[in-house]
Amino acid sequence: MVCLLGLPTFAPFSWGTDASPDAVDEDAAIAEAMLNPLSYLWLAFFQNDTSWWDGDILDRLDEGTKVQNTLMVAPVLSIQLTEKWKTIFRPILTVNSFETVDNVSVSTNDTPSVTGIDVTREAGLGDTVLWTAFSNQYSAPYIWGLGPTVLLPTASHDQLGTGKYSAGPMALGFYLSEKWVFGGILQHWWSFAGDDHVEVDTNLGPVKVDRADVNLTDFQYVIRYRATPTTNIGAGPNIRYNWESEELFLPVGIGGDILVRLGPLPAKIGAELHYYVVTDDDFGPKWNLRFFFVPVLPAPEWSRKPLF
Repeated sequence: MVCLLGLPTFAPFSWGTDASPDAVDEDAAIAEAMLNPLSYLWLAFFQNDTSWWDGDILDRLDEGTKVQNTLMVAPVLSIQLTEKWKTIFRPILTVNSFETVDNVSVSTNDTPSVTGIDVTREAGLGDTVLWTAFSNQYSAPYIWGLGPTVLLPTASHDQLGTGKYSAGPMALGFYLSEKWVFGGILQHWWSFAGDDHVEVDTNLGPVKVDRADVNLTDFQYVIRYRATPTTNIGAGPNIRYNWESEELFLPVGIGGDILVRLGPLPAKIGAELHYYVVTDDDFGPKWNLRFFFVPVLPAPEWSRKPLF
C-alpha cells in the first residue's frame, strides 16, 4: 500500500477541493467509475464485517451469541494489457477476530462431528485471496470478466483459516444503467494441499481430527439504485455454499454509500446490514453489519496504456 501511494504519476483527475461545476462533474465521473469493477481506477478497499453467530452448539454449552469480526484490505489494480484486453488484480488480505468452539471453522462455516468444549477468541491474520479477472468487455452497460482465484493458508491460528492451499475459477458480470446496477462476482475454491489434521482439546484430552477439505463457493450479488450521481442505495451480500458439509448461507440486506472528499482525496464510504435467511442450525451467522471505505489511489500512467 505504501508503494502504491508513493507512485509519481496519477489518474487523470485534478482532485480539486472547490464546489465548481467541473468538480461536481468530476465527482460524478469518479462515482460512476467506482461502480464498475473493471474500470480504469486504482482503489484501496477497506471493509469491516461484524457478524453475530448462534446455534445449537452454543445452546448445549449454555453460551450466548458470539461476535465475529473480519477486517478486509483489498487494493483493486487495473492494468491495460492490449488495445482490447485488460486485467484487474485484487489481493484480499484479512484480519480476523473469531470467538468460536474448538475445531469449528468460521472461515468455511464448517462444523465437524468432533468439536472441543472450550469457547475461545482468537485474533490475527486470516487466509489471503488472490483473484485476477481478464476482460475485453469492460464498458457499460454490460461488462464481464473471467480468471483464476487462489486461497492461501496465511492464517496465524487454526481457528482463523482453512489450513489449505485452494484454487479455482472466478467470474464477474454486471449491468450498469443510468439508475441501476445489477451484477455479481462468483468464486469457487478446491483445496489441493495443506494440513490434513488439527488437534482439538476435548473432555477426553487432546484429539487429532481430520481437517475439512475446501470445496467452497462464494457469490457476491450486487443490487444498487443510483439515487444521485454520487449516492447509491442497495447491498452486496456474500452467499456461500460449502459442498463438503452441504450447508448454504444466504443473506439479504440493505445499505447505502456516498462519494465524499477528504481534502483532495475522493473516497466512497458506506454501510450495509445483512440478515441470513438461511444459515447453519449448529453454528452460523444471523446478522452482519458491514462498513466500507474506498479511497481512490494515485494510479501510474502506464496502467492505462497497452503493455503489449
